[in-house]
Amino acid sequence: MRVSTQMPVVFLICLMLISGCRPELPVTSSIVIETEGFAYPVNKELYGLTIEEINHAIDGGIYAELIRNGSFEEGVVPPYCLYDAGNEVLITPNGRTIPFIRPDSIPGWSAIAPNTYIVADNKKAINDKNQRSLMVYVYAPASGRGGVVAEGYNGIAIHKGERYNLSFYTRTATSVTPQVIQVALEDSSVSKVLSNVFQYTPSFDWRKIQCSFIANEDAENALLTFSSDSTTFFWLDVVSLMPEKTWNNRSNGQRLDLMERIAELKPSFIRFPGGSFAEGYAAGTYPEWKESIGDIAGRKHFWNIWGYESTNGMGFHEFLQMCEDLKAEPLYVVNSGITNQKQSPHHEDISQMDKRIGDVLDAIAYANRPADSVWGAIRAANGHREPFNLKYVEIGSENYGQDYNRKFELFKEAINTAYPDILVISSSRLRNQSRNDWADEHFYSKETFFITNHNRFERNYQRQSPDIFIGELSTIDRNTQGTLRAAVAEACLLIAAEASPESVKKLAYASVLGNDSYELQRYPLLLFNHTYVVASPSYYLLQMFNKYRGDNLLGTTVNTFLKPQVAAGQACIEVSGNGYEIRNIRVNNEWVEDSLMLASAHLNSIPAGDSTLYNYDFTARFRRIKGNETIRLLVRDNGLREEEAEYICMTLGSLESELYYQAGSVRDTLASPKPFNIENDRWYNLKISCINDTVRCLVDGVVLHEAILSPLPSLVSLATLDREKNAVILKVVNTARHEEKTEIHISGARIKRNVQLIQLSGIANVRNTFEYPNKIVPVEETISFPRNKNLIYNFPANSVTVLVLPIE
Repeated sequence: MRVSTQMPVVFLICLMLISGCRPELPVTSSIVIETEGFAYPVNKELYGLTIEEINHAIDGGIYAELIRNGSFEEGVVPPYCLYDAGNEVLITPNGRTIPFIRPDSIPGWSAIAPNTYIVADNKKAINDKNQRSLMVYVYAPASGRGGVVAEGYNGIAIHKGERYNLSFYTRTATSVTPQVIQVALEDSSVSKVLSNVFQYTPSFDWRKIQCSFIANEDAENALLTFSSDSTTFFWLDVVSLMPEKTWNNRSNGQRLDLMERIAELKPSFIRFPGGSFAEGYAAGTYPEWKESIGDIAGRKHFWNIWGYESTNGMGFHEFLQMCEDLKAEPLYVVNSGITNQKQSPHHEDISQMDKRIGDVLDAIAYANRPADSVWGAIRAANGHREPFNLKYVEIGSENYGQDYNRKFELFKEAINTAYPDILVISSSRLRNQSRNDWADEHFYSKETFFITNHNRFERNYQRQSPDIFIGELSTIDRNTQGTLRAAVAEACLLIAAEASPESVKKLAYASVLGNDSYELQRYPLLLFNHTYVVASPSYYLLQMFNKYRGDNLLGTTVNTFLKPQVAAGQACIEVSGNGYEIRNIRVNNEWVEDSLMLASAHLNSIPAGDSTLYNYDFTARFRRIKGNETIRLLVRDNGLREEEAEYICMTLGSLESELYYQAGSVRDTLASPKPFNIENDRWYNLKISCINDTVRCLVDGVVLHEAILSPLPSLVSLATLDREKNAVILKVVNTARHEEKTEIHISGARIKRNVQLIQLSGIANVRNTFEYPNKIVPVEETISFPRNKNLIYNFPANSVTVLVLPIE
């Protein structure tokens, strides 16, 4: 897609308003589509999803298990970590803190009455994977019924007439005469039974019991109760309540309504199990596939990187089965031997990587080897005789650097030696990667970034670069995420990906699922609680774009207004350590301060100027008095960091100077790096000028960098030819806050009068909610263009439109 500028006709419009006449407004944009000549094939397998345990997406979400903490492992402190009771956090071996609960707490469970005592017990475990069980003591000779209730994930939703299958392990003590325990589904006040009642008598040794309930009423907040009207001791472990109706009727399967919405997206692949979830923060805090298969009673639980318990109930086998049921390729992400690199990562010794690589080879064998092989036989015993045909394996997620590069090469060599047909994907661009390799890039960023990068891959792509796999993508501005405005912005990058099938091989949206009953780390495509699910505008965007693909890309030129990219923000100087002296810091010649950096192992920062300014000169004098640390000079800085960051930065001190734009987690080079070596004990004069969309950097009066920021187009568009329908499919994104009257020229073909329109539009900052789930949904209709006239259409403000234009 080519975009050129067309200046607005403001003067003409104002003249019409002043004169009182109301003539038809003029055309403000045009789209020219070439139907003849070379047309590049569309990448039909582009769109997929990353399904990760984040936002309680799996436990308490897509995994149909209704009981929270059924194995009572929540509160077990992970290996190599310490619990800080005062702050209720874990302290990892590298000093990172993770939210944690009190080790003696029993989330998801409570006593029915004061005559009941419950405690998490670590004696006489059912196996070495489940360290704790629940001991229940009821004293009830005169005070009525006692027992324990399972609350689920903030309530258990049941539906009249449907079956729910319960299994659990139980035992009692020899010193107490066994009593009958009653098990049922009851209402939230434990005053009304909502199902049949099951009775059992516990024995001395652990025994697995199974039964079923039929709900006799609908209830959004039911409870599972174990109760007795007599004094009794009993233990529970591995309590599981699964609806009989799961997606595709799989045992230990997925929640039906959530999977139906995912299936409607028709993803070509599923990337799993993460994400940061696959990285972890210490040994034992990321998924190990061998601990996630077979009987759920033998699966290892762990406290994940997002600060809650993971049960492994939906494990490696269930993910593979889900992909097969979706007719989507599985893309498996494995831990690289490096934990999450955002904070104090742990790097396994490279000499110890044989076991980790061996585990990955075993995972591929489980997925792909025949049923008469060692791992194929285990797969068959777990219910799937035929291979799953895994083709893609990614090593790590957001890992990078020299150590990662070395480890990746070990993984790649071992995997491709044993399985030459497996495509091994790196989680970042690495040295010496060939054109046929895939490198994962994640795009969590701001609205402006997505819009200005509507032609990103055409602009930045180099033939010798590895192919691009976009493993995660979404807007992250908390003010706009989940809104129509976010979907409009994301559509621009989707168009960039669709326009570059020679370089962008796959694209996965993240995050997909989010449980509204818990804190959301990122806003999801599908927001749900234990009863309802609501789709975001971005969900409908993906559905529209994946459904209307066509067969061949057509040449498309857009003539539209290009708004200069200008953002307000303060200036800032940052250094690590205490190696710099900085004097005469000024913004627009107004003195800010002089500063000698204090000794610190952390980042020292000097903010300067008004955060509402956008055009200014930022000047300072500095010298490096010792060491070799870099100095970072920021302008138009929003004052936030990590995924909320947005600023322009020049770095000095590492033998070269860089100028880049940071938007969320994405860093884009604005100008080619220049050689620049800081000499210690020499004073340098710095000046950075921000003038509208131009940034100029000078050192000692010499221009080191100059860059013009990419503009924001009103319209972004892409066209394809659908051979089966004999139609041109035109996708148009209007990023402007006003409608764009647009003339559509189609060269080499005549278009029929009646045209199919699919459109997502509305108020920019509106979200779909449980109360109003259909505020922003696509509208489909047939529109008619006048015969023998140019095609002119008013694209609404903040809209994404698909036009199916049938050829005569």
